[in-house]
Amino acid sequence: MKPESKFISAEHLRQFMVAVLTAKGMPQASAATLSEVLVWADLRGVSSHGMARLSMYLRIIADGAMDPAATPVIDSRAGALFVVEGHRCAGPVAMKLALEEAGKRARAFGVAMAVIRGTTHTGAIGRYAHAAAEQGFAAIMFNGGPPNMAYHGARVKSLATSPMSIGVPALEGPLVLDMATATIANGRLQQAVRSGEPIPAGCALTKEGVPTTDAAAAEILLPLGGPKGSGMSFMFECLTGVLAANPLLAGMIGPGGKARHVHNAMLVLIDIAAMRTLDDFKSDMSELGAVVRALPRLEPDVAIMLPGERGAKTYQRRSREGIPLSQKALAGLLDLAEKAGVAPPQLL
Repeated sequence: MKPESKFISAEHLRQFMVAVLTAKGMPQASAATLSEVLVWADLRGVSSHGMARLSMYLRIIADGAMDPAATPVIDSRAGALFVVEGHRCAGPVAMKLALEEAGKRARAFGVAMAVIRGTTHTGAIGRYAHAAAEQGFAAIMFNGGPPNMAYHGARVKSLATSPMSIGVPALEGPLVLDMATATIANGRLQQAVRSGEPIPAGCALTKEGVPTTDAAAAEILLPLGGPKGSGMSFMFECLTGVLAANPLLAGMIGPGGKARHVHNAMLVLIDIAAMRTLDDFKSDMSELGAVVRALPRLEPDVAIMLPGERGAKTYQRRSREGIPLSQKALAGLLDLAEKAGVAPPQLL
């Protein structure tokens, strides 16, 4: 850790974020939900989706893309199926409602599926899969949004980076895969811009469609695995926007189209207890994990880790020691505090 770094506790960071968001017209409960999702990401070391995103949410409030006071509503369909209409609310607020309702329906039907439409950025979607796995569900979710990635073979923005997450319970705690369909997540790109570091070759194009390793010049992300990441993102748009009667990409990338900040998502929960006993499932998951961790290593000194394990270790450490703040990050928080007219964050 750099010697100039400061630390802030998760609780103090949450309190600060809530103060800033409520100052901008967001109800206390919604501000608490959004702040919890952002702090969870920082605790797990996913700083691209943590406190660094607070300024983005404030910007889309100011731009009118987000209604900070909006309340999402449930539109029931057949049995285990339902739609959450976001009404331009904060993405985590709609996702929390969807997760709670899906949990009730999955207990009743064994499985539940929700499509969440018309929200704003949902934060780290691994948070929702993790929460579901803690309650004994297997969770699958993915997101669709405005274009910031090229379709395979194209040199213009034509797909969203469309993150996906899968979570399952295990004896040691949830195992969660959380990944974008781009070679480099947009949040990671923004981190590289702020730090001035180059990005790997094959990750992005300039606005003219020319390959670049200059993070500041990168305008268009490239799909993970070429046609594989491209195909996944395309199908996620089909199963979120098109299925929810809120298609995004065709209207944004077609003739005369213009990108706008709006997101859709899909959430599927499976009640494991409806298939087999939860304890036996967790036991088998732990056995599988142990076998994988014990595999011969390509690099003897580098441990083999399961999905989400690195983040879980970081979460435990940062919960004890606090979340590190670089001088630049602290300056950003102090600036937000001044602009919102709230007290600066309390450091450790």
